[in-house]
Amino acid sequence: MNLDVTFNVPRHIVQGLSNGSYERLGGVVRETGSKQVVTWLRENMKSYPALSNSSALSSASAVVSNLSNVASILNFAISTMGFTIVLNRLGIIEHQLEQAQEVLRNIDYRIDLSFYANFRAALDLACNAFTMTNSETRKMSAMQAINRFLEAEHHYTKLAEKEIGNGSQVADEYLSTLCLAYVTEARCYLEIDELDTARRRLQEGATALRLGFEKHINTLLTSNPAAYLHPSLKEQVGLKRLTKVYQWLKPGLDESDVFEMQRENLFNLVQKPEEWIESLPQAIRIPKTASQMNVFNGLAKQSKKFIGALPSMSKISGSKTSSQGVVIKPPEIEIYGHLPAMMGLMESMLENYNRLAMYESEVETIHRLGMSFQEWQQLMPPSTAESNDSALIYITVS
Repeated sequence: MNLDVTFNVPRHIVQGLSNGSYERLGGVVRETGSKQVVTWLRENMKSYPALSNSSALSSASAVVSNLSNVASILNFAISTMGFTIVLNRLGIIEHQLEQAQEVLRNIDYRIDLSFYANFRAALDLACNAFTMTNSETRKMSAMQAINRFLEAEHHYTKLAEKEIGNGSQVADEYLSTLCLAYVTEARCYLEIDELDTARRRLQEGATALRLGFEKHINTLLTSNPAAYLHPSLKEQVGLKRLTKVYQWLKPGLDESDVFEMQRENLFNLVQKPEEWIESLPQAIRIPKTASQMNVFNGLAKQSKKFIGALPSMSKISGSKTSSQGVVIKPPEIEIYGHLPAMMGLMESMLENYNRLAMYESEVETIHRLGMSFQEWQQLMPPSTAESNDSALIYITVS
């Protein structure tokens, strides 16, 4: 079995991802038709986030990661998900929840922030464990950290279920935290060379999270997903992006299928917008933070401007003119400004699920190659390559 590690982006990878013959799921690039794995992706944390100025790498970065549009909490590979990185991501999630709590106080809705200190303590314990030189002490401390991560998984599973059931805008933060809990638990098993257990726990985590992601994505699609195809959003959300979400929910669908699914919904949205508004969950109605509220208001103004340029739309959407001659737009116009962010959130959840699911494939590959996790981690650029700005490493097994 041959192992090839490439530090510059192969042209055929760029071309395959661009023309659709290859697809990326998490940290894996595979053939679109046969689903055969072509290569694994890893981020080079020594040079990240800098990118090469070469056109090939720039094209690959746009096609492969699309990081400007998908704010994933997980790295391309589990081998680059160090405990310090997880701690940083955890802090970001906690801060986002604190901001959301400030907004939610206005409607007397409280969220649970109590367990994050325990999660951080577990990460500190794991960090200390893997600096120990005594193998027995190292393993004992690692198992203690694993038990803490298991507690976090149980805790955040319950919180995620509760917030998903409430249609809350913080459900995705709890799902993200749950992702991190499963990854750090698996990482501990990898550090003590328990590859089979790490793989099994990643499988179980992906299975558990799939259900949560599906439920929350269906919430964000709303009772009428055709809203994402509203004319005012055509520069931000199109049929292609909506189709990718549906393809994850039900593989095998194409854009034509999704359009047919929404054909009747489009007319219902125009004829009965008030029913759609009344059915909207908290996650759609209320932005999480004051800054998001400002963005929301700005997008809503753009939507008003666009719709105002469509005379027919003002008639069918129920616009009215006041006694002073001011056109009063219906409330759904304000809601449309929030939908692009919701589409980005759904894409982020899909990305995190795909990366979590592909970690299991990475661990299986390590096992198949007969390597230890420490040896796999050493597949980094040599000193001559570290000076270039490549942020992606391609590992091909044949």
